[in-house]
Amino acid sequence: MIFLYIILALSSLKPAAAQSAPLAVSTDPVLPTYLALEPDIRRFGKFANGGPDSNWYVGFNNAWIVKLPTAPAGQFSRAFIGAKLGRAKTAPDPDAPWRRDVVDGQVYMAISAAPAFSPEQSYFLAQTEDLPREPDPQSNVAGVGAARWFWAEVPLSQVNFNGPNYLIVWSPSPSLSAAANSPILAASDRPSSSCDPAGCAWNNNSIQGAPPRQADGSLQTPLSNLMPALAVELVPAGGERKVVVSDLRIAPQESGALVRFSVSGADVSRAWIETSPDGLDWQRVGTFLEAPPYIAALGAGSAPKSGQYLRAAAEDIYGDRGYSAAYAAP
Repeated sequence: MIFLYIILALSSLKPAAAQSAPLAVSTDPVLPTYLALEPDIRRFGKFANGGPDSNWYVGFNNAWIVKLPTAPAGQFSRAFIGAKLGRAKTAPDPDAPWRRDVVDGQVYMAISAAPAFSPEQSYFLAQTEDLPREPDPQSNVAGVGAARWFWAEVPLSQVNFNGPNYLIVWSPSPSLSAAANSPILAASDRPSSSCDPAGCAWNNNSIQGAPPRQADGSLQTPLSNLMPALAVELVPAGGERKVVVSDLRIAPQESGALVRFSVSGADVSRAWIETSPDGLDWQRVGTFLEAPPYIAALGAGSAPKSGQYLRAAAEDIYGDRGYSAAYAAP
């Protein structure tokens, strides 16, 4: 009798355990919290890493929208919105056809509590120059690599802690108008457990360089089995985090300079070089360095001139930055 009761009790638990539940989002006092249509944001790998792109391009006339869950309550200090992008396109240089230059353009994102996005809710995300590039079987293309996440910081007040969060990604650049000349957005081919019956992902190919300003008609084509790689990152308040950039070395070259430096810190995501005419206003030169060794060859146009300054910088996944001591060009 006792044995029969145990069997019945266990069998009664099976249906509840098999039910699909909405995506559970929990906060952590140390690690960032991510809101996305895939719990593991590293699993967004379809389209942007190679193979058929299925027209999943981010363009002047092509936007992608997701509806994410309500942000969880917690002690957060910063917020970011991001997209996983890859396969930026290149074209032959008219003056040197054997060399390929990236198709220039910009990618923007916006966040809203409704599927309508104002200019105040829109943020620059990336320049195509900084995106991983698509290989060419006939030419050597510098910067080829796997798709990566790119992030833009937004005020915490833009994140909805009492309802859904809509994200959109698009380009304001007319040069990005088709998959043949535009970067590709990554996707997951696993239907999200956080979707409600009304849907959670859409494509809109009727825009003209700006996101929909009105909710009516913005959610144009629903996506059922493919989830766009768009996410919100919430950084916990407090914590002992520090990015240290040191050992800056500059070696003059025949044309430009070779820059080397070291970076220490937890969860460092990228590093870069900056120059300044006066040591006050700094501007990045060259592309991002994603992993050590941190070495950058600057051409004559990027290397600091006499009286100008150069420094190295690095950033972790929490948005914390560190800078080297400035080098003054003699």
